[in-house]
Amino acid sequence: MPKFATYYLNNREMKKIFTTLTVLAVVSLSAQNLLTNPSFENDLEGWAAGPNSSYTAPEVVTGDSQDGDKHVAYVSATATTGFYQAVDVTEGETYEINFWYKASGDDTDARLWSIFRDADGNAVYTTGATEEDPFRTNNGYLEPATEWTYHTAQMPAGPSAVSLEVAFRAYNGGNASFDNVQAGVAGTMSVSDINNFADAVKMNTVVTNRLTLQLPERSTVNIYTVEGRLVSSHRVDSNGSIDTSSLAKGVYVVTVSNGKAKTSQKIVKK
Repeated sequence: MPKFATYYLNNREMKKIFTTLTVLAVVSLSAQNLLTNPSFENDLEGWAAGPNSSYTAPEVVTGDSQDGDKHVAYVSATATTGFYQAVDVTEGETYEINFWYKASGDDTDARLWSIFRDADGNAVYTTGATEEDPFRTNNGYLEPATEWTYHTAQMPAGPSAVSLEVAFRAYNGGNASFDNVQAGVAGTMSVSDINNFADAVKMNTVVTNRLTLQLPERSTVNIYTVEGRLVSSHRVDSNGSIDTSSLAKGVYVVTVSNGKAKTSQKIVKK
């Protein structure tokens, strides 16, 4: 069963949710993805263990993938490890990394751990502290997830940045899987593509015990309180539903993401 998760959105994310409840231009870089072999269909082509020399490459797994036939995974990692791919960037541009993952263990299992570098290979930090760095999971860990879960982050390339290491870590005792990784200049998806997805998503806006959805494809459905607290996260098939019997009466915001586009809708729990 998917785990319920609790965290709070920052002000910027809350503004996105409540200033537009039809379409959030959050996602896709598929047409401008800078990464080679983003869904691991060619095994680890383009990817490497590291950047730390002690890291080991993940296992390529066939089946149960978020996108295509293959994904990569670390199973019961025995030490801090990880893999990465470096792409060229332009200083001053804002870049976005998005991907799907699973993580389980002791809740300190996996991170996005990416960094910009200059021409000499030195780190280029955009924020003053790791806790403020979304490309390093704000110095935290990815939320535990037993189902494929979508994660996205944006960050400007600082002065003198010429490359970005799109990197992931897994930690001792943890299980972590990754698939469908994309990286590129933020906001490069056409509005028409996003609108097509939003138009195809249907749901009952007044619910009692179940939220019923009509989706163009299997998607991640998150339910937030009006304060921005995530109270439910599920992967839902094209014509699926979510048990809402445990939710308190009130207004919620439902977001639906297919990994390339995202739309939001208010619902009322009776």
